[in-house]
Amino acid sequence: MPQIPGKRIVLTSDATMMSSYHGGVMLGFAAIMPRRALPDFIFHKFFCPPVPAAKDGSAEIAPCGMRKVEAALLEAGFSREEVMVAHPYHLDKAIGPDTRIVGITHDDPMGKIAMQEIEDIIGRGPPFNRAKFLQLLSHPLIRKYRPKIVVGGNGAWEVMGEDVGVDHIYLGEGESDFPDICRKIIDDETVPSVIRGKTVLGEAIPVNRGGTIGGIVEIGRGCWRGCAFCSPAMRTLRHRPLQKILEDVQVNLACGQRDIILHSEDFFSYGYRGAKPNEEKILELVAAVKELQPKTIDVSHLSLASVHQNQGLLRQVSETVGVGSSQNHMSAWIGIETGSCRILKMHMPNKARPAEISNWPDIVRDCYRLFAEESWLPVASLVLGLPEETAEDVIKTTELVESLMDYTGLMLPLFFTTIADTKLGGRKGFAREDALPEHWQLVGLCLEYNLLHLKKLHRLYRERMTAGPAVHAALRGINLMADLVLNKYMKRMKRGEPPN
Repeated sequence: MPQIPGKRIVLTSDATMMSSYHGGVMLGFAAIMPRRALPDFIFHKFFCPPVPAAKDGSAEIAPCGMRKVEAALLEAGFSREEVMVAHPYHLDKAIGPDTRIVGITHDDPMGKIAMQEIEDIIGRGPPFNRAKFLQLLSHPLIRKYRPKIVVGGNGAWEVMGEDVGVDHIYLGEGESDFPDICRKIIDDETVPSVIRGKTVLGEAIPVNRGGTIGGIVEIGRGCWRGCAFCSPAMRTLRHRPLQKILEDVQVNLACGQRDIILHSEDFFSYGYRGAKPNEEKILELVAAVKELQPKTIDVSHLSLASVHQNQGLLRQVSETVGVGSSQNHMSAWIGIETGSCRILKMHMPNKARPAEISNWPDIVRDCYRLFAEESWLPVASLVLGLPEETAEDVIKTTELVESLMDYTGLMLPLFFTTIADTKLGGRKGFAREDALPEHWQLVGLCLEYNLLHLKKLHRLYRERMTAGPAVHAALRGINLMADLVLNKYMKRMKRGEPPN
């Protein structure tokens, strides 16, 4: 095979990030499983198949953040001949002697977000996402030509302090400074090992030049609630103009994406006026996207406090989207985080606003009733082991989860992890040895909740997925095996015992 000169700047990620997930983005959670739990060919065939690639090796769909960086580079004057978004399986068509930079976008490169619980529960070593990320860093062409490796994205902080062969860690928003950083690297100027990108105005966030995984379309950034453990809470709240959002939707539809996910930290914050949802702008946005005729519309994140105070708005969104007629459900990631009002007041004082913190458990239950009525599927996070948490605090969270068992969704308990550039960035993270019996009981309850609802979720998502009957049959079989394997761990944890 003749040697190619290579693109100057190659944007990529590992195989767990550069996947179509058969059109069901929740299959991406499989990336946190221990690599030894499944053979590679089963993992990639049934959970993380590669995104389609063009003849030149460029990825036809890619993570939204990577697409934003690609657009910023092209708008800054780099040519299409210099920049490529490539799947790691096709780096032989992208990397060559002329390649100076490989930019890697990742949400969880070292598996530090949810890996800790999984590793503690199953005890089978590092997860797929970490293993595949390290495998990418040692790619033969990267070792041969030695381009500068720049890791960015929401999980870039995980690489700080890790000796894995990364040259630069880019924290913050890539559209601001990354093009200039690339020029300096190409010109052999000195560039710091840790780079902090500046905030970009909403109207300056560029339109994507290619489709995104999951049909994700960014509508805004940042959050005003200020939760102490959360990095998006450190970003200024701003939103994109409707026209640019619609252009991103059109780019996705032109690339064959049928489903659109409107992404922000809180969908109801779009066009906020005085910390109140702007109903007119939100409904205008949803109606305009619906008019472009995607098969489905979802939102990435919702604040429960916003939903609770604007229940009529959620019903109007459901009606505009066509839930119950043109699509069978909507979904959103929500942050329950805790059932303890004391912990809420300590680390998330704005979480319930404009309601009182003391109403938080009732707010959560009311929202779950509303979600069930409107056919919304919540994917909820809980944060275990926040500083000063006691057994009584954990029990309150357990009681809250128990009251939600009949509502379909997912419940993801996450051990508190120290994340750079958050208010708790200097605090020690939560580890297995810190866990109380009450923590294991809560994790066991969440596992029971997920196993209870997983089969229904698969049925609901099946019509959206691009997978054939064989893949769905295999996923049903894997669900059955998960029931058998995880039930023994669940029983131990519900007794308050460590899983192994």
